[in-house]
Amino acid sequence: MKLLGLYKRERHYYIRVVLPKDHPLRAYFKSGRWTKSLGLCSYREAVRLATVKRAEVLGDYRSVDDPTTPIRLRDVYEKWMNALPRTKDSIASCGYALALFEKQFPNYPIAQLKGTDGHKFRNWLLTECTTTKTARDKLVWVKSLLRFATFDLGLLPVNPWNSLKIESRPTNLRTPWTKTALDKLFSHDIWQKGTLPTSKKSGGIAAYWVPLLGLHTGARCSELCQLEKKDIQVIEGVHVFSITDAGDDQRVKTFAGKRIIPIHSKLIELGFLEFVKLQREGSLWTHLNKREDRAGGFFSAYFGELRKKLGIPKSIVFHSFRHTVRSELAKAIIQEKTIDLLLGHESSGSVGAKVYTHVPVQTLKDTIEKLNFELKIEPIFKKLK
Repeated sequence: MKLLGLYKRERHYYIRVVLPKDHPLRAYFKSGRWTKSLGLCSYREAVRLATVKRAEVLGDYRSVDDPTTPIRLRDVYEKWMNALPRTKDSIASCGYALALFEKQFPNYPIAQLKGTDGHKFRNWLLTECTTTKTARDKLVWVKSLLRFATFDLGLLPVNPWNSLKIESRPTNLRTPWTKTALDKLFSHDIWQKGTLPTSKKSGGIAAYWVPLLGLHTGARCSELCQLEKKDIQVIEGVHVFSITDAGDDQRVKTFAGKRIIPIHSKLIELGFLEFVKLQREGSLWTHLNKREDRAGGFFSAYFGELRKKLGIPKSIVFHSFRHTVRSELAKAIIQEKTIDLLLGHESSGSVGAKVYTHVPVQTLKDTIEKLNFELKIEPIFKKLK
């Protein structure tokens, strides 16, 4: 039995679906017919693909709760939440952005959204949100739901808001650590007497090591807080940190974030390798809890409180270690690409240059050794077991 709507033109199979009168895609297909190429394939495969496409178009276009109502963005949000594992933070952030959207477009079928609606929403966000970054983030979440509706659910032929953007202007500029600020931080009893903070957010011994690692690697707080014993390796005779997403709870921000960073001699001098040997397999920071599935969530909050208590300017935060490392290496006239490799930043240039360029580990080691902050810190790891 021939599948309704399946036909062949030259060597390609196509599926044509006659849309119900109240189908949201009617707003885009005035003829009332939705057509999709199935490509070069056998008749049997074409039947299978066409059956799936028909089901996607006809079987999932209405609201889950009310089969007489065209699908809304909230319906898409419900499907988005269940499509893949999502963090609580992502679900909450996306849900808040959706609530703002619904405030402007209550009970609005997504098929009726136009580019002019997007401009209206963008302008409203710019007046409603306190910063351009917040407005941009909210718009990005709504656009991601529309993208999901377009490419994953097939409910829209195009994302009508795809080209919308909000340029974010930084309000609180992060600056590199000054010598004065570093002295204030590392003169604390944590690094002079081994007195660990009692706050559960600090992660015990992590309070001693993580800031030191940040200063001598430029790695992100989350990357350091998710380190496991197996991530401390020897490659080409050099001890390195392996920043990876290989572990169950490990993540990197971008593809370039997967990298190796040689361990600075100052860290080795302070006993970091001996500390690692004493640890069991798994996380290096056994007392550091995760916050909403984020390895550095609690530690970041703790470090902010410590910085404030010590009177360090609010423009200098943990992330400023990255700025500090980049600035110091730039002063040492290190090539930009080498700095990008160490910090996990995307380099400019061709794909081939990014993927196939290899920098010897010893070169990276020599580079990281250019960092010299002349800090007086006690090697007290033995007291911090």
